[in-house]
Formats: sequence, structure tokens, C-alpha cells
Amino acid sequence: MIPLSIALFLDKFPYGAYFEPGSLIYTLYASYFTDLVQPFGLYFVLCLFESRLTWVRPWWIKALIVFLVPSAMELLQGLGLNMLGRSFDPFDFFAYAAGGLLAAVVERRALARLGFWSPPTLNSGGDE
Repeated sequence: MIPLSIALFLDKFPYGAYFEPGSLIYTLYASYFTDLVQPFGLYFVLCLFESRLTWVRPWWIKALIVFLVPSAMELLQGLGLNMLGRSFDPFDFFAYAAGGLLAAVVERRALARLGFWSPPTLNSGGDE
């Protein structure tokens, strides 16, 4: 549900339609918002597979995966291999880390309080 909501938001909220080109908010949204939101969504996609892939149950494993995958793509951009992006930006690494850590906090603290979400416990491999 969370990844789908993010995808719909990004599709329905194109930054060019709402922010003045050249403004600070336009630049920040265009440069870093998706770099923050995509790892956040990927974290919850990994949550969907916890029952089958028990090695992804610990929050730090999911956070590490959602940081390393886009970071690898960013490094390839730095080497001139523009597979999924056009330019290398070292600040993207901070956005990837922030997105993964924010998702972990949301999973472990906010969603756990709602009652319908149960993060894995120590016995099930959640905090190893």
C-alpha cells in the first residue's frame, strides 16, 4: 500500500506543474525528493517479502539494501554509465540513507503503534 501510494503521488504531483522553475523548492524537489522517497518505498516492498525471505526481516538489512541499490546506480553514473540517471550527485547518497532510515523509523515506531503492523521480534529475526 505504501509503495503504491508513493508511486501514485509521484505520478500525480509532477514538480514542474506546481513549483516555479528555478526556485529553491523546485530544485530541491527535482533533485532530492525522489531520491528520498524511492528508498522509502522500496523498504516497504521488501517488507512484503519478509515471510518468504527471512534474511530481510531485520530493519537494518532492509535499510542497507535500499541504500546500496541506488548508491550502486549513482556510482555507475559517476563512472559515466548513465543507466538510470543522467548525472552524478554525491548528495544523493544522503537522500538514499535518509529515505531508508526514515522508513525503518516509520516501520519500527509509527506503524507498530497502530496495531495492524507488527515488526519482526528478536525471536523472528527482527533485531539481530
